[in-house]
Amino acid sequence: MLHDGYNTTAVAVVDALGTGHLLGPALRSRGVPVVHVRNHTAAFERQLQTFHAPDFTAALDFTGDPAATARQLRGLGVRHVLAGTESGSDTADLLATELDLPTANAPGFAAARRDKRTMHRILHEAGVAVPAQQHLDGEGRVRWQTGPLAPERPTVVKPPASAGTDGVHVCPTAADRDAAVRSLLGAPNLFGQPNDGVVVQELLTGPEYMVNTVSVDGSHMAVEIWRSDKKLVDDAPVYDRQELQSPDAPGMPALLAYVREVLTALGVRWGATHTEVILTDRGPLLLETGTRLPGGHDPSLSLKALGTSHLDEVVDSYLAPDAVADRGPVRPLRRHALGVSLISPTAGVLLRPLDLDPVTSLPSFHGIKLTVRAGCELPRTTGLHSKPGGLYLCHEDPAQLERDYLAVRAWERNEFTDAVAGR
Repeated sequence: MLHDGYNTTAVAVVDALGTGHLLGPALRSRGVPVVHVRNHTAAFERQLQTFHAPDFTAALDFTGDPAATARQLRGLGVRHVLAGTESGSDTADLLATELDLPTANAPGFAAARRDKRTMHRILHEAGVAVPAQQHLDGEGRVRWQTGPLAPERPTVVKPPASAGTDGVHVCPTAADRDAAVRSLLGAPNLFGQPNDGVVVQELLTGPEYMVNTVSVDGSHMAVEIWRSDKKLVDDAPVYDRQELQSPDAPGMPALLAYVREVLTALGVRWGATHTEVILTDRGPLLLETGTRLPGGHDPSLSLKALGTSHLDEVVDSYLAPDAVADRGPVRPLRRHALGVSLISPTAGVLLRPLDLDPVTSLPSFHGIKLTVRAGCELPRTTGLHSKPGGLYLCHEDPAQLERDYLAVRAWERNEFTDAVAGR
């Protein structure tokens, strides 16, 4: 339902779901009216419960016509359009371009900032290093490739436009690869959209990094660098832990230079970007990037560890861009931090609440988010969206973080099993 028009400059958020739900209150706290746009060409039912309607002065429905929605936004005084989550990224780009906003990303690249196939093709053509890969169409035929994919080498098979670890298969053999391709073609991705193709990519070896940046008029500032460690469960990658990195640590300047090269080639000019890169012996190589906040972002943790947060920097990039640029190209580390993904080794109904005292009393404990409670069905963790939650650790001493991380894993091994058994 739309409210009466107003003269104040407004900001629109497309799909303020998941971490994107933080944008509404962050903008509203700065006295800015916020309009919500729901992208009905994609659906992620699990995230819909995170939407908070009172944060918004108006709500619009996007059903595939950028011109029609742009007319409504123009009438509401909207001067900036942001993506809340992955399903809103290309739509936000299309709407900002349709409105001819000065804070729009470069036109013509909306698909490249969402679809991994277009993303990697454009980067390859621009001379930016990317992994060896094949792009298959809806019939499983190779439509584009760069670099050889040796049949005896492991590969990663994944949807062209999803999020997290949805549909990602690590395939040791060609038979595993073919089975993974068959399972993905035509199947719905995380946002309810059918996979119209598949990306087959070389399995990269080396540490994985998540780089959260904010851009102002084409200049890219690094807010957070996280090293992301994963485990394999049933041949699928499961997030284990993320460790905040200092921007001047060995290898980080080269990593950041590569990320900036990627973002510039993809026409990113304004706002949030979340980029995932493997640091290989050939140098940094891109997994994917998205023009949105990262999933699982905890602004309070970032404030404690860095003195700022990706959320605040993104909001400021639209409302106070000079202040963001004046802070410089990186944000220095003040405290060490870890994000720990909880991994349940078992499945069943939780017959009692989890006993959190052993983890909340740890010296570095900062916060915890659970997606399960007593009486709920607990899935065995096999991917990002079946994990029962995560917790955050922050401390001046990195050795303390490591001790507390090991204590969390020891607690976890018994606690989920005992809670399912009712012990």
